[in-house]
Order: sequence, then C-alpha cells, then structure tokens
Amino acid sequence: MGKTVALKKEEQMQRHELTAKDMVNQAKSVMEIKETIMKEGVHYGVIPNCKKPSLLKPGAEKLCTAFMLQPEFETTCREDPNRILDWEKYDYNQRKKVSGTTKGYIDYDSGCTLVHIPTGEVWAKKVSGSCNNFESKYRSLNPYDVKNTLEKMAEKRALVAAVLMGTALSDMFTQDIEDMAYLFNGEKSASEPSPPKKSQNGKPKPQSQPKPQSQPNPKPESQEQDGVRMATDKQVAYIKSQLRRMKINQMDFLSTWVEEFSNFEEIPFHKVNDILSWIRDQ
Repeated sequence: MGKTVALKKEEQMQRHELTAKDMVNQAKSVMEIKETIMKEGVHYGVIPNCKKPSLLKPGAEKLCTAFMLQPEFETTCREDPNRILDWEKYDYNQRKKVSGTTKGYIDYDSGCTLVHIPTGEVWAKKVSGSCNNFESKYRSLNPYDVKNTLEKMAEKRALVAAVLMGTALSDMFTQDIEDMAYLFNGEKSASEPSPPKKSQNGKPKPQSQPKPQSQPNPKPESQEQDGVRMATDKQVAYIKSQLRRMKINQMDFLSTWVEEFSNFEEIPFHKVNDILSWIRDQ
C-alpha cells in the first residue's frame, strides 16, 4: 500500500471557485464585521469626501481572524553604510528651517503570504511592502535608531496590502493613508449629472435652462493668495480630522504654525505633507 503524501502549501495555490452567492455572503460578512466589531480611528480611518475608508493594521488583523488567515512574512534588509542624503526640514521648536546630512541607508522589504488555516490554501503570496530611512519621516534620524521601526513598518504595509488583495476588499477599503506619499492631487473630479425627475405620468419633466448670468462662479478646489497656492478643501478637512484624532486643540495647532498661516483658509498647498508629518509626531 502506497504512502499518503501531504501536499505542501506551495502546491495548494489554487483556491476553490467562489460562486456569486459566496461572494455576496462574504461581502455581507465583512460589512457586518465593519459595523459591529471595527472602530473608526482604530481599525480603519476615514478621509473626508473620500468614498472608501483606509484599512489600518489592527483592522487587517481583525479580518485575518475573521477569515482564519495566518500571515507569514519573508523580510529582507539591504544596507549601504556609505550612502548619504542631504535633507532640509522646518523645526517648529526653533521656528526656522534646519538642514543636515544622514549617512547610512537601510531598506526593508517584506513579502506577506496569507494561508487559510483550515485548508492550507494560500490566499495571497508574497505581497510586498517596504520602508527605508530616507523617507521624510525618518531621514533626519539616526538610521540605526529606527531600524526596528523600519522593519515593522515594512511588514505592516505588506500585511495591509495582502489582506486587501487576498480577501478582494479593495472596493471597500484602501491602503493605510499614512503610507501614501501624497494624499491629494488638488484636482476636482467631475460630478455625476442628476437623472431627470419624472412627472406623475411617468414622463421626464422638462428641465429649465439656467440663466448664464445668474450662475455664480464655481469655487476652485485650490485657490491662490498672493501667488501662493492654497490647500484644497479636502486637504483642510483631512488635517482637521487628524487633529481631532490626535486630540490636538485647533487653536494650539494654529499658534504653533502662526508664522506660516493664521487660519485654516491660509494653509499653503506645499505645507500639507509637512503638517501631516508634524501631527503624526505629536
């Protein structure tokens, strides 16, 4: 009698086909988990005026538990002790720009594989996430002081991306907003036209033509003051939401940045990423 050989995980790449009903039930389960178990600001974040919330690491871990998935990481480190980066940033304690040079480059790349615990099926394989000390958040720090942080950040990014891909939830969530280099491009998307209203007999009502002279000029998404481009409404709303999240008083925030602007309407477009980095560091 021949031996029964257990299949290796690498040989179990093919998942069972899901029916449309299976996919509907899966989506319903995720929505129920989001509404009853997940908490905004803990498991996912919400960007004002954006359609999809961003999935955070605790949320990705919750979904792994719900789907009975085991994350497995393959993480590599690449170092170049002689690589040099000249940087410049605004020091808000000294109220001036400071510059420096960082010597030593550390880059972590992590591949996350999601294995279905009951069956051994692989739902996502070696989905990549990376982090290095030349990123704006770390470039002014000693590279070896943040080495462990870089590794954890790479694995976090890989985990979130793998969960979104493996569970097919990219239509419900987006990647963690803190991992996006630029949150907004300042462009305003065209709005969808409203369908014509129907009268009682079922026929569309004739739409009245607006008078050209009575139409106000639309407010631009990003304005300029004295030739300086201002932050968009979405960016300002997001900054306010992050201040609330970090429990930073708006007046304290404005007093810290008083040399740059005196109110939210005067926030320069090119300062948005610096402001978000400052909020995260508090």
